[in-house]
Amino acid sequence: MEQDTLLSVEGLKTYCYTRAGIVKAVDGVSFSVNRGDALGIVGESGCGKSMTCNSITRLIPQPAARTVAGKVIFEGEDLLQKSDREMRQVRGKRISMILQDPLMSLNPVYTVGNQVAESFTLHGEKLSAREIRERVIKVLTEVNIPSAAQRLKDYPFQFSGGMRQRTVAAMALAASPSLLIADEPTTALDVTIQDQFLRLLNEMRQRTQMGLILVTHDLGIVAEVCNRIVVMYAGRIVETGGIKEVFLKPLHPYTEALLKALPTIGNRHKRLFQIQGEPPNLLDLPEGCSFRPRCHRADERCQDGFPPMVDVGEGRQVACWRLVKGEG
Repeated sequence: MEQDTLLSVEGLKTYCYTRAGIVKAVDGVSFSVNRGDALGIVGESGCGKSMTCNSITRLIPQPAARTVAGKVIFEGEDLLQKSDREMRQVRGKRISMILQDPLMSLNPVYTVGNQVAESFTLHGEKLSAREIRERVIKVLTEVNIPSAAQRLKDYPFQFSGGMRQRTVAAMALAASPSLLIADEPTTALDVTIQDQFLRLLNEMRQRTQMGLILVTHDLGIVAEVCNRIVVMYAGRIVETGGIKEVFLKPLHPYTEALLKALPTIGNRHKRLFQIQGEPPNLLDLPEGCSFRPRCHRADERCQDGFPPMVDVGEGRQVACWRLVKGEG
């Protein structure tokens, strides 16, 4: 593991055991995040993005879901080997999360000030009430909450959607984590507030050199914020690499299709491209490559099991039989 590597996920497998069978929600995922880097994880709904993040933080829905293989090396320690008590010292302090819906993250019966203050009191810091109040005001001001000192006694319903999301960001950033995982953090925001929120995350990342994992459906957001990208499909990674290289020359047919589906300026009269079909049922995956039934380049070779990841240079890896066979 390189010296500046903050997080290294190696062969991570998380399965859900149901009456209908075993769902391989995360099936052999590997990637790394360096200090100060921003990694975007993209893909359609149900491809395993959120379950991957929950597996990293050990927040999978137990007992139905279990991490059955792999390593999650964070700051030199394997999080999968830690006890639940040890993980509670990691979550919120060294690794923080911002979830999709701020209303689900905020308790409606507690004031905003009380909820942000918990970030300073839950991890063993011995601070006076005055010191806590000053820190809460400071972190709320940093995330651009107007008149922060006057809003401490407000409840979440008194905040706008953008202010609630910035409050959740304040709670996540309060303990100065080394790694921030943002799972669809802009879904509930309008375009203007979304841009402000993304700028905030970028400023925090650059100032503190924290690592950032951004989970989203929006490739435009990934292009704006991240420097590396992971493309997931049916619980596996199909392509990974630098943002510029992947966007300019996607090598996996699924990545290519996702980029073609993006609307472009000036393209008013042409119908938007759409990927035919839908993601497979993880209880009944197709033979061979999971993307084969929807791939316009598929042939009989694509039935020969799931393709291995191929290193194509420049830090890029792709799982496609065309590249395994050397066709490019």
